[in-house]
Amino acid sequence: MKSRIASTIAGALALSGVMACADPATATASTTPNGWDEWLNGKYATGNWGGLRDRLEADGVQFFGYYTSIPAGVVSGGMRRGATYVDDWYFGVNLDLEKLVGWSGGKFTVSGINRDGLSLTNNYIGSRFDAQQCYGGQNVFLYGVFLEQKIADGKVTFKLGRFSASDDFNCSPLYGYSLNNALNGDIRAVLFDTQFSAYPYSTWATSIKVKPTDETYAQLGVFQGGDRLFNPRLNGVNWDITSSDSAFVIGQVGWTPEFNKQAVPGTGTGEGKPAEMKGLPGHYWVGASYSSYEYPKFNSATEKGTNSYGVYAHADQMVYQEGPGSDQGLTVFTAGCLYPQKEISIMPWQATLGFNYKGLIPGRDDDHTMLHASYGRYSSVYAESVAATGGGWPQYEAILETGHRIALTKFAYIQPDVQLVMNPAGAHRIQNAVVLGAQIGVTF
Repeated sequence: MKSRIASTIAGALALSGVMACADPATATASTTPNGWDEWLNGKYATGNWGGLRDRLEADGVQFFGYYTSIPAGVVSGGMRRGATYVDDWYFGVNLDLEKLVGWSGGKFTVSGINRDGLSLTNNYIGSRFDAQQCYGGQNVFLYGVFLEQKIADGKVTFKLGRFSASDDFNCSPLYGYSLNNALNGDIRAVLFDTQFSAYPYSTWATSIKVKPTDETYAQLGVFQGGDRLFNPRLNGVNWDITSSDSAFVIGQVGWTPEFNKQAVPGTGTGEGKPAEMKGLPGHYWVGASYSSYEYPKFNSATEKGTNSYGVYAHADQMVYQEGPGSDQGLTVFTAGCLYPQKEISIMPWQATLGFNYKGLIPGRDDDHTMLHASYGRYSSVYAESVAATGGGWPQYEAILETGHRIALTKFAYIQPDVQLVMNPAGAHRIQNAVVLGAQIGVTF
């Protein structure tokens, strides 16, 4: 395992050095193989398949594949020093039904997942938040199988089939720059406290999203709940609906403004064409969920609590832009949730603050530099139940993380990363852990 981790990091770092320093625009035919520039500047590691990929997409068939891996190790604190490696394959196909069969506004998606590796957190840290976001459900899954239908000029979108709540609710692309799952994907306390379905686990579900204006939206989803839905051994192919299943209902409203709009240089030069106006983009939302599942109470061996409910919120705003219309600059965000039922909520509230700068280093316009901090407070009733078993009294757990994502090409990146896991498991019994690692991603 250690040799595999070492070779992976070494190979990725070597590739990053070559890609970061090379300038494909200045390469000549005499010094590069034929087709090298086309591949290097393309969107996919597997290339365009001799033009077949473009032809298939023009006909409505879009294949996709993503690989993510995280080698990481504890260099100080935690339960003990050590390193592990985890990875995630996500692959599938989108079928544009309008192009294929003339079904206006329709899309059908099928996708799968394969996860491998051992948890650094379980073996070396002991925290509730996991230091490697692609650990969890290490197995092969059938994931998304759903129909998406747009109507009213795209202002209304329906989804029906098998997917997870995390695909559309309580999620932001900014979260994906965190290696720690305190934030990556979703605000983690929501998953601790209720039956919020998240990648790699899908359920039977339906949702609707309405966009009354370009800057506002509202969405509502209903998802299947139950005991067996988060069992990785079922591989996502148990599609049963039983009388013992519960329901998880979630709603979210959002606002996506642009502030301080200015004319984008180079636009509006033609006769009768106004200049394109762009500003500082922001994304704001609040959501609430309800679950009818019966949750075991921490302070009772027999009683169960029903009707779990809670709220969450998110705000991100670009506060500095390198030029009108540029996506380079600094974005600040915050997120939090509250699930107040202490008898069934492990972590009733969590808060996160983050900073993400695109293009901070001159000449590295597509790189991202990030700093994230998360804090989660344990339930006093949960803490009492842990203390009764001799595990101490959990109070809080916090994460401080920084990293820099190096865009090697349009289809590959490496992100060296440092995490400080504070008060693992919350009871002041495990030393703060320093975690060094890297996330490597490839689009195929």
